[in-house]
Amino acid sequence: MQDTMPKGRRTRDELRTMLLDEGSDILYTEGIVTLSSNLTFKRVFDRLEERTGERVTNASVIRRIWANQVDFQTDVLVAIAHDEHRPELADGVDAVLGAVARLDFSTPESREYSLGEICRVGGSAHSVILAESTSFPLWLSVIAMAFTTPDSGQEKRMKGALTDGYHAVYQFWSGTLASLFPLFGLRLRRTYTLHQFVKSVTAYSEGCSLSQRTVGAVEWVSRPTGPDGEVQEWSLFAVGLEALVHQFLEPDPDVSP
Repeated sequence: MQDTMPKGRRTRDELRTMLLDEGSDILYTEGIVTLSSNLTFKRVFDRLEERTGERVTNASVIRRIWANQVDFQTDVLVAIAHDEHRPELADGVDAVLGAVARLDFSTPESREYSLGEICRVGGSAHSVILAESTSFPLWLSVIAMAFTTPDSGQEKRMKGALTDGYHAVYQFWSGTLASLFPLFGLRLRRTYTLHQFVKSVTAYSEGCSLSQRTVGAVEWVSRPTGPDGEVQEWSLFAVGLEALVHQFLEPDPDVSP
């Protein structure tokens, strides 16, 4: 079978990137049904041709880019596991910044109230965002496949990519959470580290999100935390987040009242 793509039109790396992007888009849109049914060379080639007009054949990629279709599927899963561009992270930060803009941090009392409000608004937004996320359940599927595949090479590649992707998310939250400490006049308690705080928050977030996916809904709690005891809605994750904040952080004595 002849390669129908004009010679020199795409380099091997360019073609590889295009096909990985196309395969990733299928999984982000549809999830992992079964790799054999919705992530095949034919499916990806047809989508690429429909979108760009470029025709790719098996001869274009087999033994030139990937050994076979399974090798390609593994690379798509690795790309997803390694993906650092997760829109839900930015959306969660936007919710927090929106709350920061309207809150008062001028006194110890106002900072204490604002801390609870940030936990409520940011934590609740995070719960809703992850409940609606297409990337989080896909990430869970990649984890499941990484720990159940009988192919040791595939397992090693996926676990390595998951570790890299998790480290990138950890770094994002480390910088984001630590940047908020001065705003509230807080510091870590002497017995804890930033690593322990961030790991606790992210682990709790992942557990709550998995529970939400299982029951099919975000769990809410009504609490009299608003001005003059007004009842406000908190996601269960937001309630736990506030508890973690108070456990790990304390007022910084070097911050002027």
